[in-house]
Amino acid sequence: MTGRYQGVQTRILNINPQAFFTPCAAHNLNLVLCDAAKNSTIAITFFGIVRSVYTLFSASTCRWSIIQKHCTVFTVKQLSETRWESRINSVKALRVQLSSILNALEEVSETANDLMARSEAVSLSNEIGNYEFILSLVIWYDILTEVNIVSKSTQDHKMDKNTSVKMVQSLIQFLHQYREIIIFNFAKIAATKLGEDADIVVAFKNPRVRKKKKLFDYENVEEPVLNNEDRFRTNYFFIILDHAIQSIKKRFKQLETYSDNFGFLHRIGKLKTMENNDLLKHCKDLQLILTDNDLKDIDGLDSFSELIIFRTLIDEDTNSLHALNILKTTNGSFPNLTIALRIMLTIPVTSSCAERSFSKLKLIKTYLRNRLGQDKLSELALISIEEEVSSTIDYKHLIDIFASKKCRKKMFS
Repeated sequence: MTGRYQGVQTRILNINPQAFFTPCAAHNLNLVLCDAAKNSTIAITFFGIVRSVYTLFSASTCRWSIIQKHCTVFTVKQLSETRWESRINSVKALRVQLSSILNALEEVSETANDLMARSEAVSLSNEIGNYEFILSLVIWYDILTEVNIVSKSTQDHKMDKNTSVKMVQSLIQFLHQYREIIIFNFAKIAATKLGEDADIVVAFKNPRVRKKKKLFDYENVEEPVLNNEDRFRTNYFFIILDHAIQSIKKRFKQLETYSDNFGFLHRIGKLKTMENNDLLKHCKDLQLILTDNDLKDIDGLDSFSELIIFRTLIDEDTNSLHALNILKTTNGSFPNLTIALRIMLTIPVTSSCAERSFSKLKLIKTYLRNRLGQDKLSELALISIEEEVSSTIDYKHLIDIFASKKCRKKMFS
């Protein structure tokens, strides 16, 4: 979709060069976490262990009953490559019930009939009982929780670009603050308490240091010898946070551009206090953005003149959507301002609604309904998507109307 040379973006821009390409904010947050996790072997191993815990217990009904017996608050969840909300649920189950999961693994290792399951339970128990895994559990739980809050907020159909940009900036600020040594010490304290509650030795493991063969004329400065904690913080903690910060800045650059170009219209009620020179500059800049060769959507000077009059008709707390509703009652007296607001309000923040529609189609048209026609499929999808409206319909009344229209009996006088 984002291909600049052969993707859908290019095909649309060839038809209309003035079209705006907007990446899905919620999907981009998932990709941010993918970038952060894939750039560290420790992070890859961490999520592999979390996935293995679910795989072990879900492969057998006996083992699943064991995990349900020990974990009464949350059950272990399966990881998904596309839905990163599943990752926060998987990490949360381990974060809240670490000792219970260790007890469940111990019971599996002692009572399971399958020797492979016993061996895997012992191996997972040793991996989860490692202090570095517990510290990673605390770190990823904190990061995924904050990212999940922003991701859910940006998926709201009422979310505007100005608010979404502020939320992304607040997420970047959180990651910068979380990178500080003070916050890392707080994570260590939480991991230490979690390890002590589960009777785990709270200490970093001593990894094998790989020695590099050096030539006689090698004159480079020796690499500093780090202790185990510094090595963990440098080779893992800083790597995932730095990649997450850089990936967010790169992927959400387009939203910041929209905020810079249309930001004064988002705060249209605040234009009462804006200087005329600043307002004129914003209008001229917006004209340049909405111009392609000789074609332009608005005129900067006319937009400035319209805003001078329109800002006297609204209150300071008026938002852009309310302003557009007011403009609809003016019989076309503010054409440039109306066009600018319509363009701004139709630029989406996410494509979550469209993606959910495709998900509903996959749920409706299964292999058992393979011969479902297009009309019936569209109608069933509409009922499923607009669940809030369809739930208020009286189906008994609809059935009576349908039965009366399909009645085969004919009444003779």
